[in-house]
Amino acid sequence: MLRDISFSLSLPSSLAITGPNGSGKTTLLEIIAGIQRPTKGTVRLFRDDTELRRPWHHETGYVSPRLRLYDELTAQELIEFTCASRSTLRNRADEFLAMFGLTGHRKKMLSRYSSGMAQRLKCILAFISEPPILLLDEPGSNLDREGKEALFRYLESVRSERIIIIATNEKEEADFCGERISLG
Repeated sequence: MLRDISFSLSLPSSLAITGPNGSGKTTLLEIIAGIQRPTKGTVRLFRDDTELRRPWHHETGYVSPRLRLYDELTAQELIEFTCASRSTLRNRADEFLAMFGLTGHRKKMLSRYSSGMAQRLKCILAFISEPPILLLDEPGSNLDREGKEALFRYLESVRSERIIIIATNEKEEADFCGERISLG
């Protein structure tokens, strides 16, 4: 159960949410993302002193091992579907596929992706629209060394222009962040 959690972040900043399994790290991220509603309390998001209304999906990029992909699509098709309303984003697909080492797998059905390849694609889908807030639930989950290096290279490249919140028990992920709260 989450209680008495209060924090405020502004661009740029990074926050690690740590705590034992079952302490509510994923739940807190899902509440911030608008996937779950809090039973008490509020989450408020502002841009230029104006409070934004839900849904906030244009303001946030969300990565989680719990997210499910459409297995009957290829990576290319899913990226095109995700970017359909913004043609400028489709032009960045090649860049992100190369960044995360999936260029040679762009036409492979997602049902044939390994868990690490799927996690890389989840990162691409969250990052490609360049949202100001990145909500990352165990982002290194299932990633090999190269996948983690790609993830941290990207995060480092946007660190000075985003809010990055990482829910994790991994030291490397928590140490990346400038601030930390511990649950449980």
